[in-house]
Amino acid sequence: MKGKWVATLCAISIVVSILGVLILTESAWAQPAKKGVLEIGMTGPLSGAGIIYGYASLAALQLTMDEINQAGGLKVGATVYTLKSIPYDTKYLPEPAVTAAKRLVYEDKVKIIFGEIGSAAGLAMQAITEPNKVIFLPDTYTERMLSPDKPYTFRMGITPVEFAPSMLAYYRQRFPQAKRIGYLFREDETGRSMLRLQQKHAPETRFEIVPFPVEPGTMDLTPLVTKILAGNIDILDANGNPPGEVTQIVNIAKGMGWTKPIVRTGGPIVDELIRLCGKNANGFIYREDSDLSQPKVAALVNRFKAKGYPATPCTNMPPFYDAAHILFKAIEKAGTIDDTTKIKEAMESIESYDGIQGKVRWGGKEAYGIAHQLLNPSFIGEIIDGKPTILQRVDIK
Repeated sequence: MKGKWVATLCAISIVVSILGVLILTESAWAQPAKKGVLEIGMTGPLSGAGIIYGYASLAALQLTMDEINQAGGLKVGATVYTLKSIPYDTKYLPEPAVTAAKRLVYEDKVKIIFGEIGSAAGLAMQAITEPNKVIFLPDTYTERMLSPDKPYTFRMGITPVEFAPSMLAYYRQRFPQAKRIGYLFREDETGRSMLRLQQKHAPETRFEIVPFPVEPGTMDLTPLVTKILAGNIDILDANGNPPGEVTQIVNIAKGMGWTKPIVRTGGPIVDELIRLCGKNANGFIYREDSDLSQPKVAALVNRFKAKGYPATPCTNMPPFYDAAHILFKAIEKAGTIDDTTKIKEAMESIESYDGIQGKVRWGGKEAYGIAHQLLNPSFIGEIIDGKPTILQRVDIK
């Protein structure tokens, strides 16, 4: 009889123990995840001539953050983070960019800075970001932005290194009799870098590049355009100058009777050109970062407009948007918001990503010595009857 009571007590003890474990486990499961806020710095021209580029970067970051926040936040380890951006206006100039980088790194204590457009600004910022191991995602054109000794920098958009050959090949196909390209380049790191690359690739397509420098801040470009038109030029390339300067160049040239091709081998500008040049924009040939006729891209543009940003949508927003998604995917994969070396390694390990316009991937090892260049598609278009028309898609290898 005593043995039965002992067995019963043992059985009860086991059941109680099991129930206790289950209760503790259920309690652990029921505990809410830790909450936090992850702040990402953003710099770019949010005023002045390059305003559309700056807001393309800011919108790409904020729209991506909106998606993640609305889905519950970014889970990194045991913590779920609400994402927040800290934007600074660098006005397309290096001095404000350095000030912004210092404030973001030393005062705001961010580990990641997203979005800078200006090459001179970006290079100046790297003197702060790289020694502090801050992840930096710019969209600058200078080939000096990426190198093995700058391991924490990842570039979001393709540059003339990637797209200049295809643009020159198109000009040769479209204008077989043309010989001399009048090349307007901004007298800064962006413009000089683009000129170097244009001159490098021009012999492959039997073009002569005739350079014409544009001093940043020049208000009246009439004397420069007059000089160009008198220079026996077959094609006028408005290059990577900011939209305000390019639209002035087009209007002045057309007003002086220029009927030969005007092209732009540089970055996005179409909406501003149509708005500010009207009929003068017709026939303008340009390079683009995206095709606005694609449903996913059009939906992203509509979200931009709904935000009420004080700028028109810019077509380099889609590659920036892809880069933002890759960034947050890497943070999640790294399992940390503080160890930027682990985040960098996680970024590098993402071999490809299903972007808004198809697969994108990191490349650029041959050109820069490090595969930190996001390779996106490139598009060639023309303004026809006041509307942008994509003529050709170029997938960058």
